[in-house]
This record gives sequence, C-alpha cells and structure tokens, in this order.
Amino acid sequence: MFSLIIPYHNRREWLPRTLQSVVLSSVRPACVFLVDNGSTDGSAQVCEEFAARRPDYPFVLLSEPRLGACRARNAALRRVQTEWVYFFDSDDELSPDYFRDVQRVITRNPNLDMVLCPTRMVFEDGSEKVRAVRYSGSVAHQILLGQLATQGIFVRTELLRRVGGWNEALPKWNDWELGVRLLWARPRLQWLSSPYHRIYQHPESLTGASFAGTLNRLLPALQTVFDLVRSNKIARNALAARIAILAGQLKHQGSAAEAQTLLEWAKEKHLYSNHFITSPHLHFLYTYAALGGRGAWRIALVGCGEE
Repeated sequence: MFSLIIPYHNRREWLPRTLQSVVLSSVRPACVFLVDNGSTDGSAQVCEEFAARRPDYPFVLLSEPRLGACRARNAALRRVQTEWVYFFDSDDELSPDYFRDVQRVITRNPNLDMVLCPTRMVFEDGSEKVRAVRYSGSVAHQILLGQLATQGIFVRTELLRRVGGWNEALPKWNDWELGVRLLWARPRLQWLSSPYHRIYQHPESLTGASFAGTLNRLLPALQTVFDLVRSNKIARNALAARIAILAGQLKHQGSAAEAQTLLEWAKEKHLYSNHFITSPHLHFLYTYAALGGRGAWRIALVGCGEE
C-alpha cells in the first residue's frame, strides 16, 4: 500500500536507532528506500549491514550523490510504485503504531489524499514538546506554524508528484514549503489526534530552533511561497506575519543584521503594505519575538483573519 523513504547523509551514529524503529512497526511498508546522500562516515555500510541482517524486510538501498535531502527524496520518489508514500528522517524514531493507525483511517476513508499527524520533538536536555498544530488544512496555518512537517505527512503518491515533489532548490524549510504547495492543491485530508514519533533536536539535525546565520538558506523558501500565495489575501497576511516573527527571532538570537535584511526583503515585496495588513500589528509581532516571546503565531492568527 505504501513506500517509506529515508534519505541520509553522515548519520552513522543515529541510523541504527531509526532503522530499528522501522522494523518494529506494527505494519510493514511495501518498500523501504534508504538513500545514501553522499555520506563519508560509513553510514552506507550501516544500512547495508542492517539490511543484510533482515533479508525478510523490503529494504532497497539507493544512492544520490548530489547533496541535498530533497534530491535524495525525489530520487527514491521516482522509484515508488505504491499508492501512498511516506518520508522519515534518518536520526529520528518512528512510532510502532503509526502505520497501523494511518491504515485504519485510510480504510475508513478511501478517498483521502493525505493523513497528517503532530510529532513530538525531543531536545538535547531530554525535555520533550509536541509540535503545535491546528488540525486544519489552512494554508495560512501552514505558513505560520509549519504544521505539516516531514514526519507528519502521509501522502498519496499521485498528489505529491502532481505538485512537483520536493523542491530541490531549497536548502532549508523545504517541508514547510512543500506543505504549502500540498494544501494549495486543496487535498482531502484527515488529522490523527495524537502525536507520533520522536524527532530529535541536535546540532546536526535538519530541524532546530535557532535561525541565526541561516537567512540566505531560508530566503529561497520564503520567495517560493510568496510567489505562490501573493494573490491570496489571508495567505499573504500570514506570510507577512511569519516574516515579522522570524525577523524578531533573528534579532533575539543576536542576528540583528539578518533581521534587518529580512525586513527590507519583505518591504520590497510590498508585504507590509497597509492594503494587506497593518504595520502596528507586524511591529508588535516583531518586538514580541525579539524580546523572546513564545507563541507569537497565536497572536498572528487574529491579525491574519484566521481566528
């Protein structure tokens, strides 16, 4: 029924935990693509040896030498022959009951295009936090929260291919951007209510709380989403608010120059025109985030017309 795709680049330390969580799943994928993305630390050998110890499991070992998680994901996506596809990261831990619960939902609702779920983040100090979601299909919610994360999207293969797959031009926030494109297509979706998986946050993880020093890698995703939603008032409002919050976070993290660059970029796009959203609202979001305030997205929802 579905294929699982796991790209990896220099994840020798974490791959055994991820692979073990896959084989402990209560429902087995039709195929598990493990895509080596230019590893130099022996990660490919870890996968080869693990697959050799489990000849009963449908592991397929691939290689994509062009660096970039999106390139690796798309390389496997081109090989997928199943109706559904799911992506997971190589340093996280899959919940054993996830595929079972997804299968139950799809069996009851065969016309669905996506099954979504919140995920649980695990930080270096051992603390945990469930990623904020609104259990909606709103593009504005995706822009503000990034509620469709890589490990929370179980998607019909045809839909993913129709929207263009993963954007290989984006070095960062590629799942955020993909979530916007998927929701823009107005899919039939259903959320699972409980959080799944253990998404580990560490200096080498693909996700993290710090944005300092990453603006040049974030701008391509922001530009791509701007080009898509520029004619939609609510989505554009949400993007303006997200940028104001991000600029405040950069300021809070000690990157005042990057914050200013981002604000100037937004002004060039006329995102701060009063025709779309009032400047006092954006200024408040920026200041609140710059002072270290949490949950600014909740305030932004009101200003964007979503609450």
